Amino acid sequence: MFFLHRPFFSQSIIDDSTIIWGRLKSAELTGNPPNNGCYISGQVRYFAGDTISVVGYEECVSLDPNSAPRFFYLALYDTTTVFLPETSVAIFGKWRNIIPTLTSQDFNHLKVNSQNYFRDLKRERELKSVEARRVADSLEKVLIRLQDSLEVLRQKKLLEYSKRCELKGISVFNCNAVDASEYTEGTGVDFTFYNPTKKVVKYVHATVVGMNPVDDPVIEGGKTSHTLKCIGPINPGETGSYSFEYVWFTDIVERAKLTSLKVQYMDGTEKIISKPSEVIIPKELISE
Repeated sequence: MFFLHRPFFSQSIIDDSTIIWGRLKSAELTGNPPNNGCYISGQVRYFAGDTISVVGYEECVSLDPNSAPRFFYLALYDTTTVFLPETSVAIFGKWRNIIPTLTSQDFNHLKVNSQNYFRDLKRERELKSVEARRVADSLEKVLIRLQDSLEVLRQKKLLEYSKRCELKGISVFNCNAVDASEYTEGTGVDFTFYNPTKKVVKYVHATVVGMNPVDDPVIEGGKTSHTLKCIGPINPGETGSYSFEYVWFTDIVERAKLTSLKVQYMDGTEKIISKPSEVIIPKELISE
């Protein structure tokens, strides 16, 4: 087997911007020069649709006198140069019939053009990657600043609520109706109270009304409200959580509505809060 490049001497039509593009029509196992049977050997697999640039054209004559010569493109794929059977590549534009007439000088020129193209493409991708990282970093910093600003605003509003609640005597972080059991009908209620005062809370008497899905009070045994006793202590600046099961023996309670609070402190003083909505802290202000 031997390779022949078929040089023709004519005025070159290749300039500094010329690149001959082709696309694989079928998957190919390629990489090394053709062997004695004029077949490609190698480990790199190219797939149908892959785009390459042509930087050479070679004829392979087999040692078998009965075998017809085969022609191969020397192709550039990114930065790798490989041999591809002529029959497996679709050449773009006018170049298929012109390629066999090109000289070694033409192909050297094409190789330089292609290498420059892929080098510039790689540089462009790297620049875009750097710019993308810069933009991402910038957006992250903006997001952090925004989160910091929102956190400052949250803390400011929470402080405003806390000062208001300090005068009232208690804060409510949570008052939720909860299903008492999946096997029986019944609804309980969970509370979380926060003590914004400088006193120790001894008891919190919470009066709740169960509201159904159309926001009407649930009546059981002729009454609508239940007063539940939450036993402290709740120290200043701390929270206390409480759960009560089967406050209502029905599943139609959608939510628990606080209607009044009585707070007793260890020093014997107490506070009555007739409008608990004024001391319920909005969920968005409570840090997880």
